[in-house]
Amino acid sequence: MMPTSNTPLLTLAELEQLQRQTLLRRHAPRRAVASPWSGAARSIFRGRGMELDDLRAYQAGDDVRHMDWRATARSGRPMTKVFREERQRLLYLLVDRGPAMHFGTRVETKATTAARVAAILAFSALAQQEQVAGLVLDGRRERAYAAARRLDGVLPILRAACAAPGADHRDAADWPAVWDDLRRNVNRGTTVCVISDLLGVDDGQRAQLWRLAAQCEVIFFQIIDPAEEHLPDAGRLRLTAGDGRIHLIDTGDKTLRQRYAAAMAERATALRRLCDNTGIRLQPVYTHRDAFSQMREAL
Repeated sequence: MMPTSNTPLLTLAELEQLQRQTLLRRHAPRRAVASPWSGAARSIFRGRGMELDDLRAYQAGDDVRHMDWRATARSGRPMTKVFREERQRLLYLLVDRGPAMHFGTRVETKATTAARVAAILAFSALAQQEQVAGLVLDGRRERAYAAARRLDGVLPILRAACAAPGADHRDAADWPAVWDDLRRNVNRGTTVCVISDLLGVDDGQRAQLWRLAAQCEVIFFQIIDPAEEHLPDAGRLRLTAGDGRIHLIDTGDKTLRQRYAAAMAERATALRRLCDNTGIRLQPVYTHRDAFSQMREAL
């Protein structure tokens, strides 16, 4: 399944609908923030900030500039102000539009789901007054977008993610080079969301991913088409690969389907192990399911 060459993956009307749905589904955090890379949501950490959080008895080492003299006079003992620490997160979206992403057997292609995920994350961040930057990969072609806190500044990222697939980009992303570029160019504390099917990401990149995750909060949104996990019994299929080659597959072969399922399960296990070992959160998102319900924890 592939959109026509001039058809965007998501129209402007669909993006507007996603924005409305995102705003309606936003809710208060259900638990305290545990990560040091927290966003604009109310922080559990106390420190210097603009919002007064509490008063407490003065302790040795407290900044005397934060003494509350009125409270001190009322209580008869030194009292100091405690402020809610301010934390401003930068959300960095990396959207993969390589050749394998333009595959889909149900509802929509993986690239369309990736664009949908990117839009939901961007609209959620903007609603929290956070900055959004990004990188869109069309194979080995990279388009970077500067950080913005307003919708008009973020729309170029989303338009690139939603653009019609190009016919001239048949190379997959060079993931080792991507991880090195991110580590050099993304500031410490940034939340990096990689939206991709993660083909080509393997254990050989463990050291690079570990260094990136030590610098940033990294979340993998793995876009999955259901046929990638279990090959359907649909008889003989004629499939076109990203490089233009045509493959004939007999899906009626039970042994072939079993071998395929085992290989895909092994790949999924290896990817989970890689994420566990590098401290990266892995969030599967299926093309045939509601994106909001699958991304509930991320929002």
